[in-house]
Amino acid sequence: MDFSPAGHGLEFAAPLLTTAMGILPHLDPERALDLAFSLDIPFWPQLPNLSYSEDTYVQTVRGMPGVEVDHQGLKIDFFEDRFYAELEDYLSLPPGDDHFAVSPPESATYAGFLERASGGEHAALRGQFMGPISLCLMVKDPERKPIIYRDDAREVAIRHVAAKVNRHLADLRRLNPRAFVWVDEPGLEFLFTGITGYTSESARSDLALFLSLLEGPRGVHLCGNPDWDFLLQSEVDLISLDAYNNRDILAGYRSGIARLLRRGGCMAWGAVPTHTHLLEAETAAGLAERLSWLWEKVASEGMDRALIEQRSLLTPATCCLVNPDLTATVERAFSLLPEVRELLLA
Repeated sequence: MDFSPAGHGLEFAAPLLTTAMGILPHLDPERALDLAFSLDIPFWPQLPNLSYSEDTYVQTVRGMPGVEVDHQGLKIDFFEDRFYAELEDYLSLPPGDDHFAVSPPESATYAGFLERASGGEHAALRGQFMGPISLCLMVKDPERKPIIYRDDAREVAIRHVAAKVNRHLADLRRLNPRAFVWVDEPGLEFLFTGITGYTSESARSDLALFLSLLEGPRGVHLCGNPDWDFLLQSEVDLISLDAYNNRDILAGYRSGIARLLRRGGCMAWGAVPTHTHLLEAETAAGLAERLSWLWEKVASEGMDRALIEQRSLLTPATCCLVNPDLTATVERAFSLLPEVRELLLA
């Protein structure tokens, strides 16, 4: 993978390199790292079944003024008085300050991830945080009102997530110049269905601000099914999505996907299900055929199949923390990715 001088372009060294979302069901950090490094592009694993400290929201919000993580109540609280008391010092921090860095004690896997990443040649490295819109839906004041309704806290949160992403990217690129970071935005699926007082115009403006602050490729991941035009019409460079469960819906957005690829953007196609009842009914050949059908729809917009492959990554369809076998199905899904890749490229 190569990146343009502006830091926003992506070019993959080979088509359909494999990677995955950061959230894993494992309780053993070393086993999780083994799985993360089994793919072409290793990723930093996050293990929320192990500890609330491993929750992506928690790892993202650390260092933001006015917030407190409640490890007993499994929630993140916002306090207005603390916010304003801490804000001046926070705003004086220079870009790239250690305040925004991930420190190994904050994660059961981060030290091991850095150690393994520095010890070999990899196509790239990938990190992740929670996106600002989803974070603002999760963090709530004492009246349990999400801070997405507060202009002051919401803007700070947007800039906070961007600062965390940029520092994380800088740390990873010291180990691998082709590293990139994406943000997880599950809240986009529910953004315009049940939220009043936060308009689509505000959301577009907030997303545009966030993307403008990022120093590297602007990547967004979500497993759900949002208004895809909202993302496809933004300045995002990479979209990671669940192509397995949303295949038919995504076919209706083929022109927008084609435009993204045509302007140099990339897609990470979640092709292999990680839920036991879904994976048990599938084969590598069937999964490859399923994704090929969607690519044919995108190709009908004047896209060459080879270009689609070159500007694509291959991933599991979703993360999954709740299978009865906990890790076995997820690990099988990861092992199927190279087989599906070979069939797609045949």
